[in-house]
Order: sequence, then C-alpha cells, then structure tokens
Amino acid sequence: MHRFTYPLGLFVTATLLSLSVSLATAEDATTFSWQDDPQAGTTDLKYGDQPVVRYMHAYDTSSEERAHETFKVFHHVFGPGSDDIITKGPHGKYTHHRGIFFGFNKTQFEGQELDFWHCKKGEHQRHIRFQELAADDKQARMIAEIHWIDREGQPVIIEARDFTFRPLGGDLTGKGFQIDFESTLTSKRGTITLTGDRQHAGFQIRAAQAIAESNGARYVRPAGFPEQAEAFQANDKTEPDKHIDLGWFAMTYELNGQRYTFEYFEDPSMPKPSRFSERPYGRFGAFFTAKVTEDQPLQVRYRVNVITGKTPTREEIQQRYDQFVAELAKGK
Repeated sequence: MHRFTYPLGLFVTATLLSLSVSLATAEDATTFSWQDDPQAGTTDLKYGDQPVVRYMHAYDTSSEERAHETFKVFHHVFGPGSDDIITKGPHGKYTHHRGIFFGFNKTQFEGQELDFWHCKKGEHQRHIRFQELAADDKQARMIAEIHWIDREGQPVIIEARDFTFRPLGGDLTGKGFQIDFESTLTSKRGTITLTGDRQHAGFQIRAAQAIAESNGARYVRPAGFPEQAEAFQANDKTEPDKHIDLGWFAMTYELNGQRYTFEYFEDPSMPKPSRFSERPYGRFGAFFTAKVTEDQPLQVRYRVNVITGKTPTREEIQQRYDQFVAELAKGK
C-alpha cells in the first residue's frame, strides 16, 4: 500500500499543505489514487479512471462569498461509473447542506453555545493537515485532522475524520463503493456537550441540488418502520422519540438518467437515542446527544454504500447491515 504520514505534532494549514500524488499506473487501471490540489483546497480519489469522491477542504476568507463557501469541510460523491457529482455543495436550497458532512448546531461549553452546522458567526471547521493518505488496488484511506474553531480563532474540538473506501463486492460488484466513516472528537475546552436537533446535527448526506428542485428523494427503512417511499418527517418538538434508532436506512433518487442509492449504516454501540431525519429534497442522516472531554474523546462509526442501478430491497440492505454489525463485533 502506498502511504503518506505526517508527524502528529505538526500543525500545517491546508493552504500550506504541499502534496501532489498520483498512485495509479498505466499498467494498473484498477488502483486507487489520491490527487491533491492544495491551492484549490480539493483532494480527489480515483479508482483507475473512475472518480470516487472529492474532499473539499479549502479555507478562504479573502471575500465574504469565499468565506461562506469554505466555512466547513465535506466530501462530494461521484456517481459510480460517471463523472457526475451527485451531492450538493454551497448555495442552493439550504446552503449549509454539503455532500457528506458532520457537525452539531449546538456545541455547548464554558457557558456558551456555538453552531458548527450553519457557521454563520465566524465559527468554522478547518482542515489542518492529513494524518494519512494511503491507496492501493484494494482500498484507499484518508485521515484528516479538522479543527472546530470558535469565533476568536481558537480550537474547541480536534477531530480526526477517517474515511476508508473500497469497491463494493458480491452481487454489487462493479456497482459502486463502500465508504467507512470513523471520527474521533477530542475536546480542547473542558467538557463539551454536542446536541441540536435531527435537522441540524449529526452525520448527514445531501443529494445534488437538482433533487431539491424535483423533491425526488425516496427512502427505504428497516422492518417495523414506515414503508412509504416518500420522506417520513418526524417533528422534534411534538414527537421527539419517534423515528429513532433505525440502525440503517437508505435514500434513492434519479439524476441525469441514472438511479443512485445511498445506504446508511450506524454503529449500534453509539449514543442513543439516535434520531433519524429524512427530507424529500434529499437530505438524510441522524443525530444524538453526547459529551466530549479531553480524557474521554467521542468516537463514531458509520458505513455508506453508494450504489448505481436498481434500488436495493429492504431485505438486501438488512443483510448488508447485519454484515456491517458482525464486522464491528469482530473488531474489523
């Protein structure tokens, strides 16, 4: 495996990061490769010639517009077998929804509360450095150090955001990619409470803006939960304990003549209740409330399968979720 590591004590901003790697060779067309552009603040992953994801990590305060566009990091996703980006960036309906993203609109510490979801008053998530970039013919891994920074420019949380990418196998071979997401949050400001609501906190995914224009997102859920294909929209104020602890669910939609499905799996050992959220315009995910300290970091784990073609059945998704849980139990 090709691996790039950096000393943990080194503090390097994204604008100073100098890394340009292309690990694939002409002889090996099915090798993962990272291609980093520090000036643009993007890092692309390819599998052979196929784009997989684009990590958006610019931080630019040269203008109000650029500051707005770069106040938090996220991952764009490409449609499997396509050059189309199938997730949303800044602007459009709800500009703070961006690709695969993670944050909490109520981050409470030292008698104050910051919003690391909308980031309207100067707080922001800033990419600091890569702890690791690795790639070979089986998988690729990215560990990014991200600082959650307050309005005075001081870190509140140090996050290690860890993504591992693999081609889907079995009956989904050639139809997409498996994304394992693991994040470790460590406090720099004493005891921190992470909270919010199901619409503005947690680990979430937003489909491309075109889906908002058609309200074209549809959902699949486990047995015992609503069977409607349309979004089920629970209300935190009137029914806070409804639509919780699903374990998994999936969003599916059509874009540019192709159907895509995101399967969303949650580690069952994470804090409960986990309040799930879904919207017809194509945002879905879940949030929980937890405390973070310097001595007791918070660790979260999810799996996202990105699939092209026919929408999987409930039974097929359940089988893959059960496999995910079994892998966690074995310590994989």
